[in-house]
Amino acid sequence: MILWRWRGPERNFGDELNTLLWPALLPGWFDTSPDALFLGIGSILDGRHDPRALKLVCGAGYGGYEHPIALDETWRVRWVRGPRTARLMGLPPHLGIGDPGALVAHAVPPPRAPRGGIAFMPHFESASRGAWPEAAAAAGLTLIDPRGDPVAIVAAIAQCQMLISEALHGVIVADALRRPWVAIEPLAPIHRPKWFDWADTLGLTIAFRSLVPSSALERAHLSPLARYHAGRALLRRHGRVLKPMARDRHIDGAADSLRRAATAEPQLSDDRALDRGQCRMLDAIEALRRAPGTWASAPMSGVMRETPHPAIVRDAPMPAMAEAFTRV
Repeated sequence: MILWRWRGPERNFGDELNTLLWPALLPGWFDTSPDALFLGIGSILDGRHDPRALKLVCGAGYGGYEHPIALDETWRVRWVRGPRTARLMGLPPHLGIGDPGALVAHAVPPPRAPRGGIAFMPHFESASRGAWPEAAAAAGLTLIDPRGDPVAIVAAIAQCQMLISEALHGVIVADALRRPWVAIEPLAPIHRPKWFDWADTLGLTIAFRSLVPSSALERAHLSPLARYHAGRALLRRHGRVLKPMARDRHIDGAADSLRRAATAEPQLSDDRALDRGQCRMLDAIEALRRAPGTWASAPMSGVMRETPHPAIVRDAPMPAMAEAFTRV
């Protein structure tokens, strides 16, 4: 069974958590056989996977990046990221248990006591396109780069007094380690809906704060130009020219918005809600460990599937798909 994760040109903390978490929770389960795929952390419940392979789902979600699919006999769903994903996939809401990133403390050494200070984690795309190291330094914050080593990132989150994060899994891990957090609304709207899927499992209403782009390149990627394939190709070819334009002005504005975010009231989920979700996920994992050879022959989830949510239009363009998912 392949431990499947998304991998772009650079590492992304949320996706790389798969390689940290699952070998510790399901030792000996994974190899390079393409006949079965394990789908854990990520917005990856869509049509990108081999239709012939068996697919075991433990916590993955839908994110609006691809068109959703109808689950068939090749899918084995133990749980999904949240009730919005469950509803979209035609699964009972009680299978929307939570994001597996909340189990990080079961895969890494116990975190040390926080040493103080406020850290900031941008989304990995923002880290690539922006000037966030300079903006964070100007705001007096410690930058945690989501493209780095996941073990080091978890340790850095554990050490901070509070985390400001545009990356969803920065917040998920901080919450699991009981470090207060401030959520930054992702600069790119396509990355926002999955936050609500996760928050619903904990009864959270996220108090998003906003940032401004830290470079001209980052700003260009948020413009109408980036909505079109030709525009995105143009930005990829000529992005190096844009990045240094009006550098100081962009960094100063981004630093100011970070300072305002650092004064916001941080959030933390309820201990009981977090514990309840973690226990349900661990119970599902323990059931797999007790009977490792039976999951492939079991029904998809042991329950009847529901009709997919009517708000989802199967052939809609991606922005409309993401908006519909937000409303689920």
